[in-house]
Amino acid sequence: MAKTILTDLNLNQNEIQNAVSQNLASAPSTPKAGQVYFNTGSSHFMGYNGSSWLALDGQGQVYTFSTGLTESSGTVTLNEATSSALGGVIVGSNISVSNGTISVADASTSTKGVIEIATDTEASTGTDTTRAINAKQLATKLTANTAITAGTKCKITYDTKGLVTAGADLSASDIPDISATYVAVTTKGQANGVASLDSDGKVPSSQLPSYVDDVIDAYIVSGATALSAGWLSKTSGGSALTPETGVIYVVLSSGEYQNKTYRWSGTTYVEISSSPAQATESTAGIAALATQVECTTGTNDTKIVTPLKMATYTSGMAKKSTYTNGALTASSGICTWTISDSKAPNCMVSVRETSGGAEVLCDVTYGSGSITIKINSASNISANTYTAVVIG
Repeated sequence: MAKTILTDLNLNQNEIQNAVSQNLASAPSTPKAGQVYFNTGSSHFMGYNGSSWLALDGQGQVYTFSTGLTESSGTVTLNEATSSALGGVIVGSNISVSNGTISVADASTSTKGVIEIATDTEASTGTDTTRAINAKQLATKLTANTAITAGTKCKITYDTKGLVTAGADLSASDIPDISATYVAVTTKGQANGVASLDSDGKVPSSQLPSYVDDVIDAYIVSGATALSAGWLSKTSGGSALTPETGVIYVVLSSGEYQNKTYRWSGTTYVEISSSPAQATESTAGIAALATQVECTTGTNDTKIVTPLKMATYTSGMAKKSTYTNGALTASSGICTWTISDSKAPNCMVSVRETSGGAEVLCDVTYGSGSITIKINSASNISANTYTAVVIG
């Protein structure tokens, strides 16, 4: 049975043999500084320092870690730096322990320690003085520069974590000559430079020659000499315009010049595409189609007739066909001449001498689509001696 001793015991540095410390599964609830016990759960001797329990054998010490450090199986690891967490490379002089807490100092311009990676916005603006940029952010920043010159620290080296480790001056030989393969930005949209594109992917009209899109509607100035410098106006009834070479003028005034296009030669207006002349019996050109009435009356001599209008006009009229004989052979004093004609048998036939036109008396019979002409002759008849006119 345990005995409670209410006064201090002074053993005068004599050994306590075969003694066992108090065995507890958890720490006492109201400890006093210097109190010890054996933790049966962790198998460590624990001592109270007045504010917290510490493992007296050094094996079960519980540490807390500042941002950037983690512990696993007794090994403390420094985390890699990210854009949202501290980390990096440290030296021992920047690690401190206080009341069981291990701390690492932040890096500065004069002290090594943990660092934090800047955000993309901070890397772009360049306003933060406490964070580092990674390789990708550095490349983005350098690409955004419009010019790199010798003497600027641009040759950057960095470690496997993407942290910058060194810089060197860029010499003139390190700068490639791009003048032969690239066009300077300052030449964009400028004279003797290169054309730019608008939001539709087209060259703006301001960068095109004037004649490309200068087409002006114009009106004839009343009383002006045709095709002279004072011939056209931009408005109906307005004053004469000053003609420009390379500009296309479309005449809107009614009359012989309407809808024709002109350009200024420097001394006179010249029609760009003159209309073809009117067709005549001796000159090729354009011609209008005759109406059915004009075809029927036959009084117009400048328009042409279509096959349909001609067929309509001649519908119901007798049609005439002319034939000349081939070589005919006499048989029993008669030469027989056969003609194929779709008008037969509803037709009339007249036979005449081809030379002279004298009418010839002959026997004519009609079949369906054929005509048989018999001419009295004891001798053969040469080709083209007679002409037969078939009307039907």
